[in-house]
Amino acid sequence: MNEFANSMRLVLSSLGNTRKTQKQIITETKISPRTFRFAISRLKRMGLVKEYILISDTRIKVYKRGEFNG
Repeated sequence: MNEFANSMRLVLSSLGNTRKTQKQIITETKISPRTFRFAISRLKRMGLVKEYILISDTRIKVYKRGEFNG
């Protein structure tokens, strides 16, 4: 995890083994929305985070740790 930005580490540690919304992660980690978007996009590209759409409100995305395959 040395090549990770601090914001990426914060997002991953915030997620743990639970699903959280962008708002929950930003509130918990105290990072800016722009920094969150940067971190989450890199983590999704690496396959470390999966994004889901909340069925009850399709405007809200929920994030969960993904499986890292190397």
